Amino acid sequence: MAREESRSAAMNSIVGAGSAFNGTLRTEGGLRVDGTVEGQVEVSGTLAVGHDGLIRGDVTASQAIVGGTVIGTVRAERQIELQSGSRIEGDIFTRSLIMEEGVFFEGNCRMRPDNERECGKC
Repeated sequence: MAREESRSAAMNSIVGAGSAFNGTLRTEGGLRVDGTVEGQVEVSGTLAVGHDGLIRGDVTASQAIVGGTVIGTVRAERQIELQSGSRIEGDIFTRSLIMEEGVFFEGNCRMRPDNERECGKC
């Protein structure tokens, strides 16, 4: 279990500031987005969206930490953390939600207990 958690916490893929990606982005481990991604994002570990990061598309991850903008559905099996100044326009599906003051969230939030699996994609 510890090995799985350390693999999911590692940021082994980055979309850097000034970079843009269009299409379906799948990665094992973690992903940090400081640039722009348009399309579906599937991350087996942690997704971190930096303050200048933008994702236009649906997101699936084990855990998501959002400091920038996501326009689309966010599904995180374990947890979603919305940092101050972040913007989410879409629905959220997770087991645990942390929302700091100063977050813009427009959508629906659905939470499930640890022993109940959410909706097919998590």
